[in-house]
Amino acid sequence: MDENKSANTLQQYSLMEILGIWAAVALPMGFILWVAMPLIIPHTNIEPGFIYLVLITLGLVWQGIVAYVILRWEVKPFTWENVKQRLWLHTPTDPKTGVPSKKLYLWTIPIIAFTLLWDNLNILGGLNDLWLRTFPFLSPPQYAIIQNLADPAIGQWWLMGVLVVLIAFNYLLGEELIFRGILLPKMNGVFGKWDIVANGILFAGYHLHLIWRLPSTIILRDWIYSWAAKRYKSYWVAVIIHGFDAVFLVVLFPMAIMGLIKA
Repeated sequence: MDENKSANTLQQYSLMEILGIWAAVALPMGFILWVAMPLIIPHTNIEPGFIYLVLITLGLVWQGIVAYVILRWEVKPFTWENVKQRLWLHTPTDPKTGVPSKKLYLWTIPIIAFTLLWDNLNILGGLNDLWLRTFPFLSPPQYAIIQNLADPAIGQWWLMGVLVVLIAFNYLLGEELIFRGILLPKMNGVFGKWDIVANGILFAGYHLHLIWRLPSTIILRDWIYSWAAKRYKSYWVAVIIHGFDAVFLVVLFPMAIMGLIKA
């Protein structure tokens, strides 16, 4: 392997660096929900849910900017090959043989099925209920519940443009890039074999803008992506699994805009 590639791949983050990157992307999302929105709402007649959706999307774009700055700082020379090595932009690799194979992408199917089943059965939903009974001030504001946009969204086709940006920076260029691309490959030095669990906890905890769902996601749901990415040494595996959520958004947003979904 090229010396530069090796350095980019093996040099690990310190705990403070990991927490610093986490804070750089998590705190703005929490600020949007708990500080910016309450300040903005009294001074505008715009539907609060629209404002929130746009601000959260901008928060995801900010994560893409953070990721780009980190890559430019770390990857020298800044070439596509070195970036691929740094971010695990590889064909999935068999964990037993070390042989890359596109057939391994098929493993994303049962993993996606598991996440869908987990969500639909709401297996640990009782923990979320207990969490909110204990800390009722963490209950979601009405503008943060996306289902409440169904009626205001009718005829608002500009939302599709917001959706395109949201999908790109949530599942590929922002959120996923930070946690599975930037952080995961460089967390082993601090957390060892527990790096996938630590990555999942950080990812769950990053969702300050969805904090009412924290207990159920921190236990299992949000580290399935890091487990898959590390097992197959491929960023793309995590993108596919996490990005499957976008299928529902692509279907539901147009339906809401056409008035086919009611709140």
